[in-house]
Amino acid sequence: MNFLAAAGRRLLWMLFRKSAPGLFFFLILMLAVLILFFFIYSLLFLIPKYIAQDASAEVSGLSGKVVAIFNTGRRDDWKLADDLRLYEKYMDLDRNWLSQFLDQDTLDGSRIQYVAGNAADENATVKGVWGRFYDRDSWIPAERAQAGQHSVGWALLAAVDRVAGDGVITGLPGRRPEPEKNFRKLEPELKWQNFELYYQCRWTEKSGGGGGSAKSFSKVYRHSVRLLAEAHSYGAEKISYRWEAGRHYYSDPHTGFSEEAVYPVFNGSTQQGPYFKKLRGLLGENGLVRDSDLELVIHLAMNYDEEFKYNVGLVSGNLTDLFINTEETDYRQSGQPGKFLWPAGEHTTITSGFGWRIHPVLGGLRFHRGIDIALPAGTPVLSAWDGRVILAGWVEGYGNTVMIDHGRYRTLYAHLMSCDVDPGQEVRRGDRVGRAGSTGLSTGDHLHFEVRSGAGRTEFHDPLALYHGLAGGEGFKK
Repeated sequence: MNFLAAAGRRLLWMLFRKSAPGLFFFLILMLAVLILFFFIYSLLFLIPKYIAQDASAEVSGLSGKVVAIFNTGRRDDWKLADDLRLYEKYMDLDRNWLSQFLDQDTLDGSRIQYVAGNAADENATVKGVWGRFYDRDSWIPAERAQAGQHSVGWALLAAVDRVAGDGVITGLPGRRPEPEKNFRKLEPELKWQNFELYYQCRWTEKSGGGGGSAKSFSKVYRHSVRLLAEAHSYGAEKISYRWEAGRHYYSDPHTGFSEEAVYPVFNGSTQQGPYFKKLRGLLGENGLVRDSDLELVIHLAMNYDEEFKYNVGLVSGNLTDLFINTEETDYRQSGQPGKFLWPAGEHTTITSGFGWRIHPVLGGLRFHRGIDIALPAGTPVLSAWDGRVILAGWVEGYGNTVMIDHGRYRTLYAHLMSCDVDPGQEVRRGDRVGRAGSTGLSTGDHLHFEVRSGAGRTEFHDPLALYHGLAGGEGFKK
């Protein structure tokens, strides 16, 4: 027995002596890779962040926002003043592009294009006539609000220059920012559709008491607005928007009063890949063709700007699809199709609906691809139907998020306190998938709930409109 033990020890010692050089080389190589990674990460993320903070507190003579793009310290030939001028150039490119589109205040206060009728007000405005047909969360979004969803943004331009224009990354000498060229490459292509707002009202008034003569009054208003139909942006090959005519009609036979209005109602959106095609093409021109190069640019832009971080998440774009294909399904529902379950149990108060709304954190009209349901922190969030979990974890803007593939449809549950399921896990209708919270870009405890569909694309549905077909739900409070 002692002989066997001694032989085993000798064998292990011989194996160790033979493998030690290779093992030592492997450890040195791994250490070098880690050092290189930390060096690049520090150069791109940590050092500029600290420089910007120090400059904000200490550097005089700089006005506006202080952003460290290329500058790496006080001894650098590229000064913070150079970065500030570059930042202002990015902002000018973005502002000049957006300025061609009608802004919200101008649209709301626009005098109506066509006015007729003996009771019509020549000074009536768009918001004054059609505003009352919208609830507090939605409105006719102006061109600038719609186009702004696809704006290139200063942070992305800065990130592209920082990666594609820096010799540390490309191996080329010097720093080569090219804001105008990069903006032209990434500029979105937009297609618009015309929509005619319509309003008419008629009534009769008697003069001189009950026996007096009757006089008829009327007013008719028409006004044309542009609604975004399609966008080809840096984030997606094609994003389409669907609108329908909302109609209001009221008639009182006792008084002879009648009123009719036509206004746009947002009906849904579809986005199709390949995602980040324009951005990939631009980086490819600079020899940056790996997914990691694309991720580096996006994460650097997110580090620069909170608004970009929100827009590039699942809320706008498909950053997650770089890692997980959420648009292909192999899940097959067993048994007879049933009614979808309301994910919030007895809680049915909707605090923000589907469509265009004033964003509670970033401000301005923005597209909301789901509904927000008021839920106390820790309330169980339930799976709407049988399915397989395809995402469970942190998503920029959405916080802790769960996405479930049900076959034809996918449901998403966001801003959770916790995710209580794992990717690949099978769930049943009514299973708890998480607990409500306020993680991500959120102002309070609630559940953000989405319903999606599509293979090789993502179509966003209004959950409340769809629930009448899927769940038969009634009485949801707005």
